[in-house]
Amino acid sequence: MDITDPLAFAGTAGRVLLGCVFLASAGGKLRGRKALTAYLDGVAALRLVPPAFARAAGAGALAAECAVVVLLAWSPTIRAGLALALGLLAVLTFAVARTVRRGIDASCRCFGGAAVPFRRRHVVRNAALLLVAGVALPRPDALSAAGPALLAIATGVAVAAAVVTLDDLVELFAPADERTAPTPNAGS
Repeated sequence: MDITDPLAFAGTAGRVLLGCVFLASAGGKLRGRKALTAYLDGVAALRLVPPAFARAAGAGALAAECAVVVLLAWSPTIRAGLALALGLLAVLTFAVARTVRRGIDASCRCFGGAAVPFRRRHVVRNAALLLVAGVALPRPDALSAAGPALLAIATGVAVAAAVVTLDDLVELFAPADERTAPTPNAGS
């Protein structure tokens, strides 16, 4: 395969992108007790499951993120990693969309940073990652030529960096009134 095989290129770049995003997400939550507690408290604030199950749901999602990273890193389990990423992203996209729609002021601690309330951009980010997983799943095999493989890896890493720093980029480039404006409650 070479760069003339766009599906193989997209599969490789997508696998790298998802691996980096899930690695950053899990790493941000696991970087210390305070970060983990803030993440688990944030899961409870979403009010998606009964309070008694919120910590278990958060721990399960975190374990799934870690599993995605491990599965994507080993050739025989790439398809399983992409399938798990696809399922997890479907659940996360639904959860974030529901939270935004209900107007719940819950924070996104996906990458261990500051508490940024969920906004529509987080729904779009997750939906885009869901699309990437769907595109990568049929062709996750590695590119055989070194040049296209390196380009696909670099593309995946660059896009992952943008995804992970989305809130920082918005803060940097958005007009001041759009940075802190609450999301209108579309559904209560």
